[in-house]
Amino acid sequence: MARGMLGNESMWGCSEDEPKVSRSLLEGIVAHAPDAIFVVDEQGLIVLANAAAARLFRASEEELVGLCVDELVPEAYRAQHSLHRAAFMQRPKARSMGSDSRVPALRRDGTEVIVEAALNSIRTPGRTYVVAILRDVTARVQEEERLRWLSAHDGLTGLYNRAHFEAEVSRLAAGRIEPVSVVVIDIDDLKTTNDTHGHAAGDQQLRRLAAVLRTAFRADDIVARTGGDEFVVLLPGVEPKERDQAVHRFLEDLDRQNEVAARPLRASIGVATAKRAKALSTAIRAADERMYAAKRKRKTISSSEIVL
Repeated sequence: MARGMLGNESMWGCSEDEPKVSRSLLEGIVAHAPDAIFVVDEQGLIVLANAAAARLFRASEEELVGLCVDELVPEAYRAQHSLHRAAFMQRPKARSMGSDSRVPALRRDGTEVIVEAALNSIRTPGRTYVVAILRDVTARVQEEERLRWLSAHDGLTGLYNRAHFEAEVSRLAAGRIEPVSVVVIDIDDLKTTNDTHGHAAGDQQLRRLAAVLRTAFRADDIVARTGGDEFVVLLPGVEPKERDQAVHRFLEDLDRQNEVAARPLRASIGVATAKRAKALSTAIRAADERMYAAKRKRKTISSSEIVL
């Protein structure tokens, strides 16, 4: 049974002399509703909470009744929630559930969830109440975030994938950040590793290289795995001198890893810098060609500067 009373008034707008079965039916619907339901008064106090609300907030219905609804919001959002609640009470307007109604909620045990909220108001003589219907969408939000992450990242290495890389190339080529440097890295003899030691060993080398790339380059740089054994780094606003310093930092980090690795990891590198953003695609092609030239000559780095 949902807990809470509104004095002698019926929150359903039913008079006391109406058949009790009608009121019992409404109370039963609220009590057994799958979504959490609160009725909140003008001061923000909860006057009714159903069983689903108790389950959602990990408290008894009796514990929730009389509590200020603001206390069910994480402290960082509490002041803002109080302002929104007061504004809604001044000008109540029905709001349906949806992604734009998602808010963080604080359970009584201190854990947080994401809920979608539908709001409406009920007027009785001299009083206005807000009815809030809440649904836990934490799992859905986490799944959406996971899918969003996968749409932009490579599942094996955690680096950006080709689709995100190409979107960043388009953005930078049309932007005003200049120059843009490019580093193309290709693992040497990955096929041999796969054929000799198995694909698990090859995957481990890919993950190792990705880990070194993450530490060697800046957080603002776009580090992507664009093919089976090929990686590309875009360095916005980086001149050739800074570019080469970043590459040598990467090679030093890789050498340190190789000192303790069971199988040393080697890579061929091609670099280029587009002095003008619109020349970025040309610089990427040049860096790619120079990476293959370095691989053929067993030379670690081949470089160029592109001006268009």
